[in-house]
Amino acid sequence: MNKMLQSLFVLSFLILAAFTSFAQEDNSTDPRMWSRIKVDTNSGNLFFNPDYIYKEPKQVPVFYNLENTEVTVNPNYRPLPTTNTTQSETSIDIHPLNSSILFASANATPWPVAGIYGTGVYWTTDAGATPWTGFDNPPFGSNSGDPAAVIGVDGRFYVGYIANNSGQGIAVSTNNGANWTSYQVAPNPGSLADKNHLYVDKTPTSPYVNRVYSSWTDFGGANTDQVVIRWSSNFGQTWSGSINLSSSLSPGSHAQGVNINTGPNGEVYAAFAIYDGWPGGEDAIGFAKSTNGGVTWTSARIYGALTPNNGINFGIRGNLKPTSIRVASFPSMSVDRSGGPYNGYIYITWPQRSVTPAGNDPDIVMIRSTDGGSTWSAPVRVNDDPINNGKDQYYPWCTVDQTTGRVDVVFYDSREVNNDSAGVYMANSIDGGLTFENFRVSDANFRPKPISGLAGGYQGDYIGIAALNNRAYPYWADDRTGNYQGWIAEVVYGPGIVHTSLENTEDMNGPYVINANITSPAPMNPDRIKLIWGRGAGVLSDTLSMISIGNDDYTASIPGNGTPSIYNYYIFAEDSAIVSSTSPGGAPAAYYTFEAATDIVPPVITHLPIGNVALIRWPVGITAQATDNIGVSSVEGEVRVNGGAVSTFPMANTSGNAYSGMFPALTVQIGDQVEYRIKATDNSSQSNIAYNPATGYHTFNIIDTRGVILVLDDDATLVERTSGAKGGEGDMLSPLGVSATLFTNTLNAAGFTAEQFNFSSVDTSIFSSYDVIILSAGVKESAIFGNAAVRAAVVRFTLAGGKTLTEGGEVGYVFRNSGTTTDLDPPFRREVLNDSSWVSDRTNGNIAVTDPFHPLFNDPNTLPSAITVLNSGGTGWGARDEVTILPGKPGVRRLANWSNTTAPANGSIIIYNPDNDTTIIRNVFFTFAISQVSPSSVAEALIENAVEQLMKDLVIPVELTSFTASIVDDKVSLNWSTATEVNNSGFEVERKAGSGSFEKVGFIPGFGTTTEARTYSYSDQNVAVGSYTYRLKQMDFDGTFAYSSEVNVEVNPPLVFALEQNYPNPFNPATTIKFSIPQDGFVNLSVYNLLGEKVATLVNNNQKAGRYEINFDASTFASGVYFYSIEAGSFKSVKKMLLMK
Repeated sequence: MNKMLQSLFVLSFLILAAFTSFAQEDNSTDPRMWSRIKVDTNSGNLFFNPDYIYKEPKQVPVFYNLENTEVTVNPNYRPLPTTNTTQSETSIDIHPLNSSILFASANATPWPVAGIYGTGVYWTTDAGATPWTGFDNPPFGSNSGDPAAVIGVDGRFYVGYIANNSGQGIAVSTNNGANWTSYQVAPNPGSLADKNHLYVDKTPTSPYVNRVYSSWTDFGGANTDQVVIRWSSNFGQTWSGSINLSSSLSPGSHAQGVNINTGPNGEVYAAFAIYDGWPGGEDAIGFAKSTNGGVTWTSARIYGALTPNNGINFGIRGNLKPTSIRVASFPSMSVDRSGGPYNGYIYITWPQRSVTPAGNDPDIVMIRSTDGGSTWSAPVRVNDDPINNGKDQYYPWCTVDQTTGRVDVVFYDSREVNNDSAGVYMANSIDGGLTFENFRVSDANFRPKPISGLAGGYQGDYIGIAALNNRAYPYWADDRTGNYQGWIAEVVYGPGIVHTSLENTEDMNGPYVINANITSPAPMNPDRIKLIWGRGAGVLSDTLSMISIGNDDYTASIPGNGTPSIYNYYIFAEDSAIVSSTSPGGAPAAYYTFEAATDIVPPVITHLPIGNVALIRWPVGITAQATDNIGVSSVEGEVRVNGGAVSTFPMANTSGNAYSGMFPALTVQIGDQVEYRIKATDNSSQSNIAYNPATGYHTFNIIDTRGVILVLDDDATLVERTSGAKGGEGDMLSPLGVSATLFTNTLNAAGFTAEQFNFSSVDTSIFSSYDVIILSAGVKESAIFGNAAVRAAVVRFTLAGGKTLTEGGEVGYVFRNSGTTTDLDPPFRREVLNDSSWVSDRTNGNIAVTDPFHPLFNDPNTLPSAITVLNSGGTGWGARDEVTILPGKPGVRRLANWSNTTAPANGSIIIYNPDNDTTIIRNVFFTFAISQVSPSSVAEALIENAVEQLMKDLVIPVELTSFTASIVDDKVSLNWSTATEVNNSGFEVERKAGSGSFEKVGFIPGFGTTTEARTYSYSDQNVAVGSYTYRLKQMDFDGTFAYSSEVNVEVNPPLVFALEQNYPNPFNPATTIKFSIPQDGFVNLSVYNLLGEKVATLVNNNQKAGRYEINFDASTFASGVYFYSIEAGSFKSVKKMLLMK
């Protein structure tokens, strides 16, 4: 409007007209346009529950000790609490010269939704000490929402919004909200002036102080699809024409989500998202700058696709959560105008996914410019939870405290809850945006969902934060009360106190020295740094001044009294801005305590006993937690086998109270019983000792195993059980990892050794120690097997002969969408899945076995020819997939299809036989979730059968219980034993030198079929110096075979030269002469008669260090005495031999 409304009738008519105009959704609306809040009469009130009762949490502050400051988060509150309206898409600002004045705005509607109010406005002039003033139905008239609230240096309140005519409007108050005047900023460009932002120059010394800037995206008109900006030099009354900021950057689709801010010298900046392709996420961040009050501008792409259509998609635009709230990577920007060391720095933040430094779930990132936007840093990750943990962070907003230069960011965060829910976190940086510390600011969680009755997944498209004088005010919306409401938490930054609390001690005389490092953005008040202490339970009775000892370090000492006592204390520090902190936070209700007394309390050990261990896994590691009131001196393990001698081994402190060690490599056999206990000793003068268990020993048995299986669980977050591409809600009821757990439990119960890890974080170096790797996605529908490095390691594993079983009802779809060229990871699909194209979700289909005589359906369990597959919970797609098998690869077969398929050649169970050898299976692919197979006994039988068939060529048909090697000089002795044998023809002994190939060196017959233990040995004679590997090739009478594990030996060179007596002696007509040389060199070995005449030369060349045997054939010589002589370097030796014919 251009003037105040003068008539209640006119006002009522206009409000009614506004409500009516938004009562229907225009189905032809461009999906790129997000801002205009509107009613969706088709959605219904899906999430409206009139019986919901909100119970307010306990109103207590929360304290965080960050690296350089203490943070107090005061209880959350609502500026305007209601039960019959909604508030969303929140914006807040603080008076640049008076931190008691805050002004906020939000999109507001009736609840249940029955129309639109527009931009509600709320304010306080005493920092919330008394209730805020505010209106959901704005006093300057209803509008189409999208609020941007800002306060000028002169105290004017401004709120920008989309006008009811789809142009841009602004409302202004000069008296803290008592009266308002509204103006038009820009008319409708043709369709909509969308996703607007508003700012005012807040630098008192700027040549453009109090100049107002408004920016948005035009849809329609001369600047359609581009970001434009206007400015006003008379407090919003009149405006410049539109200036196009983005067209010079050639967005392939459009530019949107603009955010504006001003610099310390009158600069004005704009940041926005660029979409080079649509639909899709954000491809670049655009940046525009003006140094003459917005009259002229320069623009550049500063992140992402730096040239148009360069194919870099980092954004998250689309939907999150099972409820499909809409999200985007619109940027938020702030500029340091504090005059401090980072004055002029520009900070821009947004959420991104799957582009460094973000993980495969949405993370908050930030870039900065230290030179007015000419150059930009690489992004840093703002949220500090573990990367790739399946937790969403989104809707960030940033600000700079202009008194301290601290950067504050607020965002929704799921790190502490299931990913279908969220709380609100803040991150702050005091080093110019290089590093961030995070802390929680919401005191309740909620489940994000669209506001029932509003369109398009709308929950609000951003939240806000304002900060000044070491106080920050994050402002967000959540529906903990049953309706979406705006919430604020006052966050107070106090001096940072770094202190290591005193532990219990046996020193009763003291003094007890208390040291702390104390810093603050403002100078410390040295008279207000205190140590408050007391002696006796709960007593805090005395105060000591802490003395500065330089480098921000302070100290004070509590006196002892020579008797056993309990001491309590806390530290208080206040700076010159009269902002205080305590350590610990929350003192005096919270305080440190320690006891001075002779210690007689032993440590406490927490340990989960070890289960039975497969022989192939021995020795195993052991972990425990050990704590003590004055500290732990040492932790060690004690172990014995079958009641024998006790061996002790160390357990090292790995972090905190955690200790770990490895059992010694004691000789064990299948059936042995291992007994162990953990011993912890404390630091006391008494050396108090504790054991776990307190008496006796933990026990486990050494067992045989049918195979060692690695189960990789990729079903870790509920949000990834819903397909953003297909829609519908996935299975939210089944436990996470239900399929992986079924694999693990079934195989362990069947005599295998199955170990389960998370797919995204597994250490791939362990792969080679497993016989089979199972990749389990279960009913997960999106981001399946998302860690590309792990996928690549699985491909390498199977190309080297490793066995895999892959399972999941949406694996086929994710890795190869039907009807497109999408191919997420061709090597993984072709080598592990062995499928080609995705065909269908095959809803309600059951597994139809096409090869009922295949061992996978009969060994060791007989399976039915039709196997029921249930539909997973929800309306999702995670139960099953139909895929085509990989063509042109010999050995790829489908063993089952779907009962309701129209293409019988397609597969539900696919296998790969390398080299088309049907006796060997390398890969199995279940295109369904094993957890949905019914009944569960059939699922268990199918699992056991599949792994049994994968193991067929790996499992030796003889139960080999040991295989060892020992060396004496150049003789290698091999010994092995079996527990049982079936159809055992015998063992070929194979040897390879170094990295060469195996060759057969011997054969030892077997015992056929027997249940008795048998022992075998083989002696490999005259083995040259070097490294050797031996293995057994166990042969069945039918010609099938399998290899044992390998043993390695090292044959060392002799230590001295030697010439041995020939054997036999006397001889006829041949004898053997042995000699040894400890180093490489020339060797001559010759034979002489009694006259000293040389009659034979046996060796006359260079020889490697080692032991040698030479055969001397004297069949042409006469009987008599002969001599043989060796010369090797300086070594010479002669021996006599007798030939008797």
